[in-house]
Amino acid sequence: MKSRVTNWIKGHRRLAVALLTLTLALIMALAVIPAHADWSLDYPDVEGTYLMAGGARPVDLDGTRHPRVGFNRLIITTQSGKAITDATLEHMGTDIALTGMVGPGSRPTIVLGGTDSDGTVTAIQGRVLTNRAGEVVSLSGRIMTYVTQDGSRWEDSADGTTEISAAAYHSEPLSCLLTGGTLANPETILFHNPVSRMRLSQLANLRSDQLGFWFNLQDTKTPGPEMMLRFAPYERGEPTVQTYYGGGTSGLVDITVMPYQGYTGDGTWVECDLAEDAATIIYYGNDPTDYTAFGGTPVASLAEVEAAINAEVAMTAGEDSASNWLLTMVSVELWEGGARTCYIDDVTIGGMTYSLEPNSYYAGFRAILQE
Repeated sequence: MKSRVTNWIKGHRRLAVALLTLTLALIMALAVIPAHADWSLDYPDVEGTYLMAGGARPVDLDGTRHPRVGFNRLIITTQSGKAITDATLEHMGTDIALTGMVGPGSRPTIVLGGTDSDGTVTAIQGRVLTNRAGEVVSLSGRIMTYVTQDGSRWEDSADGTTEISAAAYHSEPLSCLLTGGTLANPETILFHNPVSRMRLSQLANLRSDQLGFWFNLQDTKTPGPEMMLRFAPYERGEPTVQTYYGGGTSGLVDITVMPYQGYTGDGTWVECDLAEDAATIIYYGNDPTDYTAFGGTPVASLAEVEAAINAEVAMTAGEDSASNWLLTMVSVELWEGGARTCYIDDVTIGGMTYSLEPNSYYAGFRAILQE
């Protein structure tokens, strides 16, 4: 196994270097402007928040096809003349810090590149599209991204960690290692805005191949992992829906399925397939009218969740219904305190399985200026 992992890592590094080299070459090409030239009035103002339209079909680095991914938001925060010094691309729960340049004129080239410092590298080359008044309306071009592992790893405790691991895996050389600590806070792998049209109402008749994961819990340790499902009205780019702790000014509900509360690990791989009879459920959320918090009462099974949420006083007060809310985030996590390790692999969302292996894509995009 060492040789496979070593070869993969070498391949990952070569691709990362190639992507960064391409980005730097594009930026340097725009930077070659005569020192005496004054283009200060010709650079379009590209600062703003852009909604990324479209998506891509990545390919795992072993050549197998990867589930389709959607684009989220591109936020250009700081521009000075041709230089873009602060920008962010949201990608499957990861914030990728970007810098770059924009050319002068009414339809100039824009180049951006960067990394999240956790295994994701992106290079963007496109055109700035303006209206007759010279105001920026959108960006379009190509985006190239290399991802070491899907999703993002996140911990909220002083002694728990999450990391990419080659020590144990279910189907391929890599998995996600969650290491729980003594504090009752989550260690998790997150998937924001997966390409899925699953609605909350579908939980009542959920097929066993739609949601699940594989896990390997440390021998003699307990409890096992949980799966949290976030449903919300479909508002792409809503920032509070992107964060692990929701709340704020967003209608949403987080439904946590906890089938392994009494499970004791034995150091072997176990498959978790959720179905409508999945037990030990709890949910928390906010109604979409005035964002009043609700939830906290356990529900017997996924089949009963929809009715319970719609019957909440906070929901009925505004005559709201969560039935058509879409799945916007999935989290596989350790929550309760207890020092233990748990490997996670092959996460299935909406019938598509993410093997947590490195992947890359090169695809077209259009980014519409929102604000």
